[in-house]
Amino acid sequence: MKNERKFDARPKVIGTHKFVDDYHYDGMIYGALIYSKVHHGKIRKITYPNDFKLSEFTIVKLEDIPGKILIPEPETDQPFFADKEVFFYGQIILAVAHPNKNILNNFVKKIKIEYEELSAITDIKETLDNKENTFGKQIIIDHRRNVKVEKNWLKTHSVYYTPHQEQAYLETQAMIAKYDEQNEEMFILGTMQCPFFVKEAVETILGDKIKSVQVETSEGIGGGFGGKEDFPNLLAGITALLSFKSKLPVKIVLDRSDDITITTKRHPARIEVETYTDPQTNKIRKMNVDYRLDAGFYQTLSPVVLSRGVLHASGGYNIEDVYIHGRLIRSNTPPNGAFRGFGAPQAFFAIESHIEKIASELKIESYQFRKINIFRKGDEFPSTQKISEDNLFDCFESIVEKSDYLTKYEKYKKFNQTHKDKLGIGLAIGYHGGGYTGNGEKVLDSEIKIKIDKKAIVTIYISNVDMGQGAHTTLAQLFSETIDHPFELTNVHIPNTKICPNSGPTVASRTIYIVGNMVSDLARKIKKDFGFDNLKNFVKQNKQIFPKEFSAKYKPDPNISFDENTYQGTGYKDYSWAACAVELYYHADTYQIELLNCWSMLDIGHVVNPKIAVGQAEGGVLQALAYGSSEFFYKKGFGRMHGFTDYTLPTTMDIPKLFIDFIHTDNEIAKGLGEVPMDYPAPAVRNAFFNATGIFIDEIPLIPETIFHAMKKEKKL
Repeated sequence: MKNERKFDARPKVIGTHKFVDDYHYDGMIYGALIYSKVHHGKIRKITYPNDFKLSEFTIVKLEDIPGKILIPEPETDQPFFADKEVFFYGQIILAVAHPNKNILNNFVKKIKIEYEELSAITDIKETLDNKENTFGKQIIIDHRRNVKVEKNWLKTHSVYYTPHQEQAYLETQAMIAKYDEQNEEMFILGTMQCPFFVKEAVETILGDKIKSVQVETSEGIGGGFGGKEDFPNLLAGITALLSFKSKLPVKIVLDRSDDITITTKRHPARIEVETYTDPQTNKIRKMNVDYRLDAGFYQTLSPVVLSRGVLHASGGYNIEDVYIHGRLIRSNTPPNGAFRGFGAPQAFFAIESHIEKIASELKIESYQFRKINIFRKGDEFPSTQKISEDNLFDCFESIVEKSDYLTKYEKYKKFNQTHKDKLGIGLAIGYHGGGYTGNGEKVLDSEIKIKIDKKAIVTIYISNVDMGQGAHTTLAQLFSETIDHPFELTNVHIPNTKICPNSGPTVASRTIYIVGNMVSDLARKIKKDFGFDNLKNFVKQNKQIFPKEFSAKYKPDPNISFDENTYQGTGYKDYSWAACAVELYYHADTYQIELLNCWSMLDIGHVVNPKIAVGQAEGGVLQALAYGSSEFFYKKGFGRMHGFTDYTLPTTMDIPKLFIDFIHTDNEIAKGLGEVPMDYPAPAVRNAFFNATGIFIDEIPLIPETIFHAMKKEKKL
């Protein structure tokens, strides 16, 4: 563990790191997307303004696609452009490019599209409450063990709701396409998480009109959080089509309003939980979960999010009899996609809130109730995978101690009896499986390459991107520390599909866990094969064999298996575990919560770079706290805010004190970190409010309006 400085820290501070909008090519023109302004309707007429010379513009739509019209995604159902009918507000109808940005913007504003509007389903709760809207993939995990419900058992039933969430990355979606007509090659440069996914999308839309596609990430990527996993496929395809038709380089950079309006978000969820608890032992004996995600109109990435969601849907508790039904619900809204946590935060909000409710009904303190039911070594997931360690329990016990939870719980209970304003502290636990679900990593078949030159400079070639999370710094550290090679002589090449092998996408907490451990293994193999103690000295003494390249492919564990049909087996080989406590102050006059402190304890195995790890954890925890306390789109009907003046991101004045720590760091394996901090803080916020006020709220965020209506319903006003 060493706090090496991020390689991009200084370049970003002094402004020399280039993001997409900093790149320029000779003759480059600028593109814009024209999208539906109705939720559902037939396109009757498109009228272009007559005060512009139409021949100066490059315009592309569905009929201009020379290849296939559907975007290649886990579920290939979304077209690059709408045809004669639009199915959601924000669906792209056509794209336009012009050399002058101002002229382009004025032209786009004057394009008129006439619709015959049709009925649409846009309200989140109306969508999710209606099983008739179910479509696409459904998943059932049947771990029923014929447990007979006794008459004295406590039945607890609730329905929980979570909203959309905006990724709020610093750099909006942006792409440049540069067509080489002579060589029939398309070059793509963009802000993205998955270069090889983008490559496939461009190959799909252009078909046999091009011989090759090369995709490279920009030097700087201003955040992603999952939002740049799937949408770049659509944007790159359209940008490439504009470049192909115009024979010129084309750049599209979405403004913030368009980015918020049309790009993918976290899936809203409705999670119905029914449990049966034995009051003699306080053990949950039986659980049924109906886990629903609002996919938007197309499935795209939703089946994969659903998979992870249902595998985390029963929470961190050993329950003998479990039945989980996961389904996607269709609405006339933009497709939802990847976001840090990938279906797990929705699940943990429901389960961790439900645990609090059961404990309250049993009249037992929720810490004690969790302690009785929490996973211990030898227990099993509903997928039948065995729990191989006590690390979740260790995180839980540690956080209770560090936050002084038990003392504060009793202290605040007395305080709240005599004060209008309230104090509360709440607990939550979480975990996250590393890498692709089930057999996913076998299918990806990831590959890495390492090159060592005559000066012992090591370059790692991968397709995984650094979007600000410090991945390239950490990957370089993993190589250098494994064989004690100078960090300053180790670097990661910028991802480029022509130069770098396909090591898979930068998603699913897999960059360090899968690719990083591949880098470490290859470093050890190089050292073993050559038999050196010091790489630098070895290269100096054997210059004749350098530069030399080394490669490795992912080797799955032959002892694990997963059945994609029954969802039985090992969903994830290794899990990151976590627990947290949140402390808040409730202002009764304004119905506002003020977050005071948040403690998180995480087990992510070997911590490569402590400062980067703390930064990642703090960022994830903050996103999760905002998910639980302030961030939401319109609740009734459907609307997207136009910027961060009306989408309530927390500012420095809203951030509580964050305490981050790691446990079991002596593990040889570096496990996933990117997503697990997102999984558990939101329900801890809700549970702290419940402990402060006694008001049970089954949805987030806990904005004043939600609290007011809950108080009114409970007749506390």
